[in-house]
Amino acid sequence: MASLEQRELAVTVFQDAAGQGAGAVEAAMRLIAGEAVDRKIMIPFVLVTRENLESFQQ
Repeated sequence: MASLEQRELAVTVFQDAAGQGAGAVEAAMRLIAGEAVDRKIMIPFVLVTRENLESFQQ
């Protein structure tokens, strides 16, 4: 985030740990239920730019 503010980076991505965890639990529950689960599950990332940086800072 500091590198974005200092213009060392143009963009980065927010990798949603909560979303990743929820996706893993959902996949596990589907496996337990005997359902098919894709080998790869894509969890969307969010592009972080200088324009939306403030919403990612705490």
